[in-house]
Amino acid sequence: MFEKSALDLWKEECDRVGIATFCKDLDYALGSGIPQGMITELCGPPGSGKTQLCLQLSVNVQIPRSLGGLEGRVAYLDTNYGFSPQRIKEISLGCYEHFSKLVRLRKQHEADRLDSFLPDSILGNILYTHVTSYTHVLEAIAVIQNKLHDGDKIRLVVIDSLSFLIRNTINRTLERVRCLHEILTQLHKLAHRFECVVVITNDVTTQLLSDTGSSDRTMESLIVPALGGSHSHKINQRIILGKDDSESGQQDTYVALIDKCHFSPKISIAFRIETGGIRSVKSKK
Repeated sequence: MFEKSALDLWKEECDRVGIATFCKDLDYALGSGIPQGMITELCGPPGSGKTQLCLQLSVNVQIPRSLGGLEGRVAYLDTNYGFSPQRIKEISLGCYEHFSKLVRLRKQHEADRLDSFLPDSILGNILYTHVTSYTHVLEAIAVIQNKLHDGDKIRLVVIDSLSFLIRNTINRTLERVRCLHEILTQLHKLAHRFECVVVITNDVTTQLLSDTGSSDRTMESLIVPALGGSHSHKINQRIILGKDDSESGQQDTYVALIDKCHFSPKISIAFRIETGGIRSVKSKK
């Protein structure tokens, strides 16, 4: 008991290396990208960039340590067939071109190391499974844990989309809460024990609020993350994604709202989804 001080914990946090998103402002706000040892939720409506960010992270977690990455593998649990090997190849090429420019200014052995960071190698380091039930998810987590015990370099675990699975396979509300709690508990253990980055995706839903001050009892609608309030207490970070529909927003830009984070206040950050993956929005001169 009391084996660590707050200083020890702070040093551990400083030593952690997150997974870069390739949106510079978002990475800076999160500290060093999506952090190890935590569950990060990506939340948003369809077409908001949730799966695109999951695919980007699946590539970026494999960045060699000599270039600031984790040089790890991925366990990808897909619930609605959103995973795209072709998209991984496109993002991989964009990532390779990005780092090729950097290593030209560095030593040759780093350029040689980058030769293994090619699309086919990246695809080979993503362990994929399609999950269709709550028990299937728990079985997959158990397999991941055994692989990590055996020395596997899995550093990223993705469930896309957790809300799709829970809401489409479990009808009773209490059963949903119980199953969700068990899944998140096991993911917490995985993240904490093995310093993995865990990313789950969540949809949004409409919540009706009655206007108690109105005589005709009108109802107001509010867009909120799905899966309920108890779920929110089990995640460490929440990033809400959406299209940038503001008048000042550039064409084809998206917004990431850091809604819950240990390292940052609430802040909105714009980003783009290009052929080569997630990128920062260039400021207008």
